[in-house]
Amino acid sequence: MGSFWTWLSTPPDKGDVLDPFGLFCLVLLVPGFVISAYLAGPGGDQLARDLVQLARVRYKATIGLWVFGTGLFFFGARVMQINPLSFGEPKWLVGCVVAILFAAARCVDWLRPDYPAELARRVPADTAYPRVDLGSQVSGAPAGQTIPQTSAQK
Repeated sequence: MGSFWTWLSTPPDKGDVLDPFGLFCLVLLVPGFVISAYLAGPGGDQLARDLVQLARVRYKATIGLWVFGTGLFFFGARVMQINPLSFGEPKWLVGCVVAILFAAARCVDWLRPDYPAELARRVPADTAYPRVDLGSQVSGAPAGQTIPQTSAQK
């Protein structure tokens, strides 16, 4: 057990930066960050079926950005061989992997019981005032250029 703790608290040498653990972290963190960034932006609109799901997808993707971004920070400290406050040690990357697993479990857990209940609670509120009808009386012209219909007639 002593060798595991030694490995956890010792920054890697220059040749050991991309060892199997480093490659695993690279393969996990980079695509995870890119996918989270896409889902937090325009990708969430394409994935979600309703407003409740869209809000939750963007919220979970933002959490993913924080977790994967933090992991990329620690991976960058490992690759650049800088060790301020021992950020180049593997224990930080192990902590990020654990946080990723925890966040993924929370995402899957939300899909099962919470999503249908939250959707059922919000659907009557969304159907009472359809969003399509709310913008029908709004002009597309800038605020200073609107002409009242009564003064435009001759």
